[in-house]
Amino acid sequence: MAVRYPQIPKVKIRADIALVDGTVLRGHVFLEVTTRVQDMLNAPIPFFPFVDEAGVVRLVHKVAIAQVRPYE
Repeated sequence: MAVRYPQIPKVKIRADIALVDGTVLRGHVFLEVTTRVQDMLNAPIPFFPFVDEAGVVRLVHKVAIAQVRPYE
């Protein structure tokens, strides 16, 4: 029998992320319902998942970010 873990509700936020090397990622971040993008960026975890427009999941290191533009 498979173990079922509790799920935390998430919201999908569209965002553009500009990296320090000039690359711009367009897609979505997933946040807890009560969390803002700023809260996620200030959290101590160095990486966060990002799903680009092609549906590819990327782990983005916060040190590599130059700018984030959320479309909330």
